[in-house]
Order: sequence, then structure tokens, then C-alpha cells
Amino acid sequence: MKRGDKVDCPACRNQTIVKEKVEMDGWTVGEKIFVCALCGAKIGDMNDAESKEDSDKKAVSGLAALFDSELEKKPVMTENEGDRHFCKYCEHYIPHAFVERCDLHRREITAMQSCPDFKQKKTTENKDNYPSDHKKPLF
Repeated sequence: MKRGDKVDCPACRNQTIVKEKVEMDGWTVGEKIFVCALCGAKIGDMNDAESKEDSDKKAVSGLAALFDSELEKKPVMTENEGDRHFCKYCEHYIPHAFVERCDLHRREITAMQSCPDFKQKKTTENKDNYPSDHKKPLF
């Protein structure tokens, strides 16, 4: 059971949607429970839902054992510097509040476009973009 599931409420005997509620003990947070959206009666605990999720995982692993197959692992996304040829990382990109422009091609662009004339921005240690003789503001 999880928040948003449709169930039959044992208290009001109507089909309802499960709602998650946190019981408070004074000013401290108590336990999280599932309640009926119509009458507010307690339907179950969050601990019951977590144990059901564990049983679902066991069922899936048992099914994989039945068919002599392994569960597929999720792919891992890696980011390489060579993959970042977006205009927003280009030296010729001019950001503005209303229009983003390419200084090389003299046209409007979007930050996520790519271009064969891409040239990586030079990184500077002055991340605040202040001149070296400028004092940083106090706030």
C-alpha cells in the first residue's frame, strides 16, 4: 500500500484513496500512517508498506531465478568533457535575460544547441567575475 492507491476502507466501507498522515506527539513528529481520505480512519502503517516493498523485491528475484536470468543493472551515466559541446559552455555564448546570442555567428541561439565551431570557455579562478583590483561587496 502506498499513498494514492485505491482501497476499500474498513471503517466507512467506501472505495477511497490512501492518504499519508503524520501523527504528532505534542511538538515532536510521531509515526507516519495511512488514513482514509473520506473518513480519516487509520488504514495501515508505513512500516507495513516498507515490508511489502521488500517482499515485492524478493518476488522479482525469485522470478529471475525461475527463468535462469539475472536482473539487469541500471546504466550509469558518466559525463565527459568531450560530450559538453553545448552553446552555453562555448566562448562565443552571450547570455542575456531576453535573448541568447552567438557572437561568432551573430544570431539567436538557445543554451542547449550545439555547433561545429564550438570553443570551450576559458576557466578563471575569479569566479565572481570581478576585476582583480575590485573589492568584493560586503553582502
